[in-house]
Formats: sequence, C-alpha cells, structure tokens
Amino acid sequence: MRYYIILFIILSIAVSQNVEYVDSTKVRDPQIAWKLSFIPGLGQLYNGNYMKALGFMAGEYIAVSNFNKYSKLNRIEMRNTYAWWIVGLYVWNLVDSYVDAHLSTFPIKRLESTNTIIDSLKTNEK
Repeated sequence: MRYYIILFIILSIAVSQNVEYVDSTKVRDPQIAWKLSFIPGLGQLYNGNYMKALGFMAGEYIAVSNFNKYSKLNRIEMRNTYAWWIVGLYVWNLVDSYVDAHLSTFPIKRLESTNTIIDSLKTNEK
C-alpha cells in the first residue's frame, strides 16, 4: 500500500507540471502598475510599454498646456474641452496600466500572415 501512495504522489507531480513556461520577469503586479499610473505614463513604463508611456505623457502635457492657454484667453468652451481631455486621458492611463499588468502573462499566439493566403488564392486562380 505504501508503494502505491508513493507512486501516486510521484505520478501526480509528474502529470501536474505545466508545459508552458511563464517568465517570472515578465509577470507584472496590477496593484503596483495602478499606483504608479497616478503619474501619467509610469504605469506603462512599469509594464514595459515605452511608446505607450510616451504617448500618455505627451497627451497629458498637450492637454494641460492647451487648458492653461485657453484659461488665460477666457475661452471657456475650449478650456472645458481640454479639461475633459485631461480627465479622459488620466482615467484611460489608469485603466490601461492595470489591464496590461493583468495580461502580462497572457499567452501571445502569432497568426499566419494573410498575405500567404491571398497569394495562394491568386496562384489557384491562374
């Protein structure tokens, strides 16, 4: 009986091993990403999305500078438009960094190029 238990434990360990390997350096903590994203772009930098971080930083800078410009010119409708842009980009920044951190271990599958399918269809027509 003891041999069966040992055999069962060994087999359960061998069968339960996951074939797909998740690199622990690519696992991101959503709580850290969410907290870092209170400063626009830092959550994206934490997740490794450098171009997206640059886009959020530049977008916030442009929206805030236009908000200040139209505030000084007393153009209330344009000032309010850019205030909404500031809020929208900020919320998008928070949500995006949180979701990207959750999806950091999601498997990425590459699809075949549609060009090869189109090329094969063209050759079949001839």
